[in-house]
Amino acid sequence: MTTVEPPELGLLFDRRSVASLSEPAPSPEQLHVLLRAAATVPDHGNLRPWRLVVIQGGARERFADALAESAAGLMPDLSPEARDRVRAKAFVAPMQIAIVSSPLVGAKIEEWEQVASASCTGFAIVLAAHALGFGAMWKSVPFTRGLGLTNVLRLADHEQLLGWVNVGTASGAPAPRPAADPAAYTTHLSS
Repeated sequence: MTTVEPPELGLLFDRRSVASLSEPAPSPEQLHVLLRAAATVPDHGNLRPWRLVVIQGGARERFADALAESAAGLMPDLSPEARDRVRAKAFVAPMQIAIVSSPLVGAKIEEWEQVASASCTGFAIVLAAHALGFGAMWKSVPFTRGLGLTNVLRLADHEQLLGWVNVGTASGAPAPRPAADPAAYTTHLSS
């Protein structure tokens, strides 16, 4: 099937996750653009049920320690080597933007919808980073809380870390992604 793709959608179709990131990170002005882009996501009730935490410079040490402490709390038998691998996640990019789901308790909007809205902020940040010429990649761990993360990110009881976006300058061109065929993952409801 031949499709017509407006050039404006090139940003979406060209975006790739970039794992190899280095300095420079976005400037304060560019970071402001990324954070503004996050607030453009679908948000029923305009609740902004999320918080973003920017981690860079020396703060990456604190984030690394928090990740390792939370991993050890979940997996008490974690080997020192595995703990070091978890810690290293904080240093693969010059900047991380942590996405904290912070649903408004008692709101008319269902909690799942608030978490979905918070999740969308990560994709908005990734797209905005791509538009600014940076590489970015969404990352996560198998735990959304833990003593370390709770303390460093100041997680309230109702909050959880959804993941973070690594942002920096791409160290190389990401491999092209084969075009997806929507027929492989779409059905049409018949009348």
